[in-house]
Amino acid sequence: MKKIQQFQIILNVVIVFSMVVMVSSVFGLLMGLMNGNMSKMKVTIQGEEISHVDAALAIVTVLMAIGYGFFIYSIYQLKKLIDMFIRKEFFTDLSVKTLRIIGISMLASPFLIRVPAYAYGILNSATIHLKMNSISPESVSFSIIISLFFIILSYIFNEAKIINDENELTI
Repeated sequence: MKKIQQFQIILNVVIVFSMVVMVSSVFGLLMGLMNGNMSKMKVTIQGEEISHVDAALAIVTVLMAIGYGFFIYSIYQLKKLIDMFIRKEFFTDLSVKTLRIIGISMLASPFLIRVPAYAYGILNSATIHLKMNSISPESVSFSIIISLFFIILSYIFNEAKIINDENELTI
């Protein structure tokens, strides 16, 4: 039980730092977008430095911020799940729902972060950069695998909950 409480503390720290970084980044980008002056900020999307402000940049910025928000939300849901496990609430409707939410928000996050940035990079530089990478922690493939793991785990927990409920009904 001590290990899970240590994990809970780590998640709390990650959530706080993630929120601080996200809020300060979004605030800085919004200030740059409103002023129309990105020269004091070094912003790159898909390796291209952004020096001018346009509507496409604003849309990409908003979509990427939403993507990061989904990622932070999935970490928050993981913290809630750990809290349930500490209270010994394993096979409940809420734990199944929380696992599914974690999986779906982790699945949406890389698409909202990478796809708009990739499209913006293609539209602005007119070159396509393709890289063949193995599966690494920062890759979209890894995010999809982890997301699917949480979604599958939610189905397993649901089946375990059904079996647990049936066992409680038998005398």
